[in-house]
Amino acid sequence: MAGNRPGPGALDDASYPAYAMSAAADALGVTPAFLRAVETAGLFEAHRSSGGHRRYSRDDLQRADRARNLVDDGMRLDAAVRIISLEYQLAAANTMIEVLRRRLRD
Repeated sequence: MAGNRPGPGALDDASYPAYAMSAAADALGVTPAFLRAVETAGLFEAHRSSGGHRRYSRDDLQRADRARNLVDDGMRLDAAVRIISLEYQLAAANTMIEVLRRRLRD
């Protein structure tokens, strides 16, 4: 990578921190304070630019959007974060189960 330029395919990478806080908040229709709150609650750890500014990936935004939906439905933020964390753990476990099943078949 040259300087702070992303490498080839970085924008196709859902984990690449491409969004500044204001762009992320605008995209989700939330305040920057909400993004800081979900980070503080442990939903994800925002990446930091070389200047120390928070940067968000598409994965981070998907998690924050899910949290916003749950909070909008009346759930407390800490409960929403726990549910989302469990959903991601379950998805990872299901992916691993599928990988292991394929290995057994092969």
